[in-house]
Amino acid sequence: MNTKTITITVTGAAGQIAYALLPRLAELLVDVETKIVLKLLDIEAAQSKLEAVAMELSDCAFSWLEHVVVTSDLKTAFDGCQLALLVGASPRTQGMERADLLRINGAIFQAHGAAINTYAASDVQVLVVGNPCNTNAYICMNHARDVPAHRFYSMSMLDQNRAYAHLATHFSWDISLLENLCVWGNHSTTMYVDYQRAQYDGQLITDIADTEWLANAYQTLVAERGSVVIQARGSSSAASAANAVLDASIMLLDSNLAYGAFSMGVCSHGEYGAKPGTIVSYPCYYDNKGNLSVVEHIELDPVAMKRISASFEEIADEADLCRSLDLIH
Repeated sequence: MNTKTITITVTGAAGQIAYALLPRLAELLVDVETKIVLKLLDIEAAQSKLEAVAMELSDCAFSWLEHVVVTSDLKTAFDGCQLALLVGASPRTQGMERADLLRINGAIFQAHGAAINTYAASDVQVLVVGNPCNTNAYICMNHARDVPAHRFYSMSMLDQNRAYAHLATHFSWDISLLENLCVWGNHSTTMYVDYQRAQYDGQLITDIADTEWLANAYQTLVAERGSVVIQARGSSSAASAANAVLDASIMLLDSNLAYGAFSMGVCSHGEYGAKPGTIVSYPCYYDNKGNLSVVEHIELDPVAMKRISASFEEIADEADLCRSLDLIH
């Protein structure tokens, strides 16, 4: 049997999200002949903990794991990387403003972008998870100018999964019968769940559900779920975030038209009024050539457009802040 490998780099690999993510990476593989070369990156102070993570992975005796590299060195971590999962970031804590988070994390994503630009494989894809993920992806992309912009993504799948879960719970629906429910904008409280095109068991949910709740309370529930988790457990979501990383990564590695519409933060070309060059969550799909594209010609009512535009504006403001903080030159 000819063994193929894919090199995956995970940053912040000693953290809680990575701890929940790493044992499940086999879910990314589309065939049993492919193995993962796994590169785990974290700061020097976390190397002992990272070594312990590597020990546990070894003790799992995974057949899909070719070998594990533990490092604090950017060249070692990103050399030959084909999928970069940028999880590592200073965590958002209770009461922290997004601008504060951006100041703390900006330098991290500058360095990661430069390393990806220099050392990663020519076909690298980059999924940014560490918050604020849209803007961190924007910073990273702008420090990797030799890598096509369409290879950089921010994770909005956690918002989408939360949207599915709240909807199914509220109406006591079978979650497997929900589809076409996507999230627009920023991974923040300004995000917008586009329920108007979603379907349950083949029916538009606007025809069978309380649209007042969908337009108001539902939006708040999804947008504030991260804060509610922080209040309850004292730290950010970990298991659900790891699950969303896997869901998003599967869609990046397996360009399948059958996925239908899904949420992904991509580099905007100005679709629906977003600032070109920023990283924005849109409803996306794979065309019949396997290209990930933004869904076009969506008719948005004035309320939806107002909320989406506000989220786009927040992303643009964060991009401007990056420049004022000299995070992008």
